[in-house]
Amino acid sequence: MKLFYCDVPYGNFGDDLNMFLWPKLLPGAFDGSVRFWPQEKKVVDRDDPADTLFVGIGTLLIDKMPAGGHKLVFGSGTGKTNHPAIDSRWDIQCVRGPLTAEALGLDPAMAIADPAILVRLLPSPAREKSYRTSFMPHWCQAQSGVWQKICRMTNIHFIDPRWQPAKVLEDIAASDFMISEALHGAIVADALRVPWVAVSSKHHIQDFKWRDWCLSVGLDYAPRAIPAIWTPRPGISGQMITAAKMAQGAMALLRLRSCAHLSKERIIEDLTQRLVDKLETFSRQRHLALELNPQF
Repeated sequence: MKLFYCDVPYGNFGDDLNMFLWPKLLPGAFDGSVRFWPQEKKVVDRDDPADTLFVGIGTLLIDKMPAGGHKLVFGSGTGKTNHPAIDSRWDIQCVRGPLTAEALGLDPAMAIADPAILVRLLPSPAREKSYRTSFMPHWCQAQSGVWQKICRMTNIHFIDPRWQPAKVLEDIAASDFMISEALHGAIVADALRVPWVAVSSKHHIQDFKWRDWCLSVGLDYAPRAIPAIWTPRPGISGQMITAAKMAQGAMALLRLRSCAHLSKERIIEDLTQRLVDKLETFSRQRHLALELNPQF
């Protein structure tokens, strides 16, 4: 069985959780991976029609998936368009949320939650709380380096979605409050019981996947606006534009310190148990080892 996941060359926390989390929960189950590159919208590893692809964390249920082979879906989601053609080669255990189930014509009961909440099974990465407020941008917005400067200006801890998953998990757990443009920054914060708020620069942000997940945990998706900040232009005009954007960004983040969302405890506990039950049944049927108390 091979892990199918989105591989952002710079690194992206939500996508990278696949290679971090699943081998811990299902040790020995995977003999490789098949990667999808979002920028080029293509699969970059050769897929064997005899392979079974394990499709987990992320918006992976797309029409660009490998045509051959079996697909085993565990909690993945789809987007608003470009849905895959589901046939007899698909084994769908569960999907991310009700919008994914509806878009693919599935029984609503197939919608549970994003499986990234299974980080709750890991030993707590939390040292004592070290950061009053943390901010994680979308990976595209992290590349300019400007948000890092804004966070230093405002005494907000910057969490880079391109870091290794273990580092991101540790820093989220060490935060009192999380501001996130990255979907899995919010998902993991909620799973680890860190209050959070969603923000959006309107660039590269797919409302569909956010609403899909929020509905699964009983919350509304109501992002607060932040400016889009790209790599600074050269020259005086570019410096002036960047300075103005930095001021806008700083004000936007500071206004959010009084905002917070968190799903109800009983909801996150129930969703976690439902995913664990699915994982236990799946591993038993396929004679796979299952580790529900994995090492961090």
